[in-house]
Amino acid sequence: METLLRLFPSTLSPDVHVRRASEQELHQLESQPGMLAASFQLVASPEVDASIRQAAAIYVKNRVSRTWDASLARGFSDMPSAVSDQDKEVVRSGLLPTIASLPPTLRVHIASAMYSIVRCDFPQAWPTLTEEIVKVLSSGEQLQIFAGVRALLELVRAFRFDCTDSKLESIVSHTFPALLATVSALMDSDHSDLPAVGEIVYYAMKTYKTSMMVTLTQHQQSNESIVPWGSVMLRIVQKSVVTDADADADAREKAPWWKAKKWAFYSLNKLFSRYGTPSQLAASMKMYKPFAETFIHNFAPEILKAYLHTADGIVSQHVWVSKPVLRHLLTFFSECIRPKSMWQLLRPHMQQIIETLVYPHLCFSDEDEELWELDPIDFVRLGSDPFEELGTPSSAASMLLNVTVTRRTKSMFEPTLTFITHVLNAYPAQCTARQFDGALRMCMTICQTMVHHENVQNMLDAFFVQHVLPVLKSPEPFLRLRACALIHAFDSAGMKWQTSQSLETAFRGVMDCIMDTELPVRVKAAEAMGELVAHDEVHNAVAPNACRLMQELLKLSDETDLDVLMTTQEKIVNNFAEELLPFSVDLTQQMANNYMRLLQDNLASAGVDGGVDGVHAFNMDQGEEDKYFAAMGCLSTMYQMVTTADSRPDILAELEKVLLPVVAFTIQSETLDLYDDCFQLTDVLTYYQKSVSPAMWDIFTLMYKSFKSSGIDYLSEMIGTFDNCASYGTEMLRQHAEYRHMLIDIFHTAISSDQLVSSDRIAACQIAEVVLLLLRGYVDDAVPGILTALLPFLDKATESHLLRKWAALIVLESMYYNPTLSLSILESHGATQAFFATVLPMLTKCRRVHECKVAIVALLSLLAMDPQSVPPALRNGYPHLFGALLTQLKALPKLVAQRKELHKVFDEGLDDLDDDVNAALDEFDDDADVQEDDNDYLQLLAEEANRVRAQVHIADGDVPADDGIGSADDLEDDFDDDDLVYESPLESVPVYEPFRAVIRQLQTQQADLFQSLTASL
Repeated sequence: METLLRLFPSTLSPDVHVRRASEQELHQLESQPGMLAASFQLVASPEVDASIRQAAAIYVKNRVSRTWDASLARGFSDMPSAVSDQDKEVVRSGLLPTIASLPPTLRVHIASAMYSIVRCDFPQAWPTLTEEIVKVLSSGEQLQIFAGVRALLELVRAFRFDCTDSKLESIVSHTFPALLATVSALMDSDHSDLPAVGEIVYYAMKTYKTSMMVTLTQHQQSNESIVPWGSVMLRIVQKSVVTDADADADAREKAPWWKAKKWAFYSLNKLFSRYGTPSQLAASMKMYKPFAETFIHNFAPEILKAYLHTADGIVSQHVWVSKPVLRHLLTFFSECIRPKSMWQLLRPHMQQIIETLVYPHLCFSDEDEELWELDPIDFVRLGSDPFEELGTPSSAASMLLNVTVTRRTKSMFEPTLTFITHVLNAYPAQCTARQFDGALRMCMTICQTMVHHENVQNMLDAFFVQHVLPVLKSPEPFLRLRACALIHAFDSAGMKWQTSQSLETAFRGVMDCIMDTELPVRVKAAEAMGELVAHDEVHNAVAPNACRLMQELLKLSDETDLDVLMTTQEKIVNNFAEELLPFSVDLTQQMANNYMRLLQDNLASAGVDGGVDGVHAFNMDQGEEDKYFAAMGCLSTMYQMVTTADSRPDILAELEKVLLPVVAFTIQSETLDLYDDCFQLTDVLTYYQKSVSPAMWDIFTLMYKSFKSSGIDYLSEMIGTFDNCASYGTEMLRQHAEYRHMLIDIFHTAISSDQLVSSDRIAACQIAEVVLLLLRGYVDDAVPGILTALLPFLDKATESHLLRKWAALIVLESMYYNPTLSLSILESHGATQAFFATVLPMLTKCRRVHECKVAIVALLSLLAMDPQSVPPALRNGYPHLFGALLTQLKALPKLVAQRKELHKVFDEGLDDLDDDVNAALDEFDDDADVQEDDNDYLQLLAEEANRVRAQVHIADGDVPADDGIGSADDLEDDFDDDDLVYESPLESVPVYEPFRAVIRQLQTQQADLFQSLTASL
């Protein structure tokens, strides 16, 4: 114990050497029985210094999560010793009392440890846990009750995703009646307003919410459970909460009772939206139909009544609610729009809700103004990122308005539009700028309906001229931003500008806003310009200054690091490819400089945080996601720059000089997050230039070294560049053995590494393919290793169909490379007869031109051999080889024609994407349920989840592989339809003239063989 009292404080030392030495000594003590138990007792001892208890609690949490499972601890050599049975018993027996006695700062760590323990031990090693929890829940002592609720939460969390397991059903049925009784008693007590009581209720509601994330147990569906639970949750949502009048909104929201109300609202919403609405149940959820029928008729109306009462209190300002509660309230109203029975109850209140609850939360607020002034970049980020805004009341208000107008258009669109028009017409005489902004934001929210509604779509031009375009010059910056946002939203939705004058006014106003003094306005104007340039009039006006516009966008990107600007940059590059081409090198250099700065900032941050093993990633938890997406956007726009110069080799060469240092720096800094986009650059550069420069060979070497170390998982991203280097740098490969050895080493690493998967082995086969087809006579020493590595993959029982096919193709290509050598290798493995018995039937399924030609050239090579040098097993099968050859020769013209037709269909399909088709509005009747496409999507997700679970069972040996479950053969069309884009090394290789030559050879030199082969023709 004394040793632990000495070591734990040292683990918190600011001196890294002291800290590591202490951690190492702790690691060495872990093999001693009693070490974990002693650490746990330190945490539970109130007389021990708080900092020591904190360090010990963190240690216990981490040790338990890593080594409580003995099999996991033995699975890795660097893992600490598994926890002894004696230590486990000490910790298990002390968990509930310890949770009851600990302060919150320590409790969180021990609760986390309990999660890890019950996940491993319940119920086999801890069968009495539910009884222990029920006992403390029924104790009547507040601390004991709290420990029981907290422990139950961790127990439910441990099995919340096990939807096919009976553990959760057993846990809920044994413990939830006691939990319900406890909550009801606390609600009825004289001390129900106390924060301590609210804390217990909060964890009880969180437990209930956690229990139904994936499934609703049979116990919870019963009337004996849902009636009292629903009643107590309604009591919680309607409970008046006593709060400190001087406390700010953030402090109020963190109060225990408001956290309890948040999860009570959430749970009622979830019961309704996921399990309680018959018309919205996906096919995979039909087992809840009886529960849903009962819930929507007996419970949902009562929930709506309570929520409407709360809404009235909010509007009248008699009730304060937290932001999460308001969001859940509005979300429930949204869910009531679709089922007809609930819509009929909500409809009489809906217009008032829109005008008095939704609309005020869409107006520019004090919080918005404060954020704009303190951090304008964060203001833009919050407004542009749907995930950032998702949890806000304004987002829930927008969703409610959108669902109401789009799903109940007949009854709600015109009244809503009337209200919006009234507000807009009142500005500025009877309406403030903020109120005007709220009305404009309402228009943005329902812009799809406005654009496509036959009564409104032709009036939008006049609407913009009257209400939106003048605001581009408003003295209020948030109104200038809103005007740009409306132009962006409505134009992207397909709005028709009726006059060139209005479009020009919009364009001129947006251009002025791009130069605005306020950064959020400039960003939103840039987004709007990305849409407007698609119009011919705007395109012609911008074209002379396209380079200047692009430079402004790059400057803005450099200033903000916001990825939302990257989409606009790509649109400008696509729309003004010809105009930007003379400036492409300079613009790309600007983007490269910006990219390098972003990476260097990331590396500096990683240096501060102590980057691990040289691999660097953007820390998404510390706000670096914008830098990551901005860096990715730079790479994407630079890629677009390269594609615009595809027919200009002089510019491509200059672009390569700018881009390769970017790629090199990314690889050398091991910024793996950006490998995918970086290697797209090298792929397209080599593809368009049809050559490989010395600098690109240096990149090739860096990629090889990366693959052999930290980048091994990125072979699929690297394969395009590797393939191009082989295809367009063949002469260099012939002259330099080290490059050949690198390619072959990549093949062997990928084909044999346990770290890689089937798709990586297919990439390895692609490398072997270009080596064999392009380097004939230069890699004889590599052929034995390639074939030896691939032969095991021809076993149908162990590999996917696609990988088996690739392995077969490579062996056939080795026949084309050197038939004598390849056959001798097959013979040495005793695999000749088995190989051809497997492969010849596969050839009848060839659907790609390339596969067909591989089969033809391989079979021709075999038939051109001296029969005396052919193994007897193959010589006896000559008629089968000849028949397969004739089949492939007959199929080749058809496959070529099919590929040509596919090219035609593909090109026409791209043209169709450009067609502007107005989406028809779904105008549902008020007396009908609204059926959402989301249900079909959820059903697809459920089917995919079932398929994955089935495959896991197959892998575990629980189910035979052919037990009615889809095989890899079924996926062939999904993965192997690349004939449109694949440039085969055999494309220019003739086959019919060599066939005639082989026929003449057989006629003149092997007349008997020729006669036997052709007798049946």
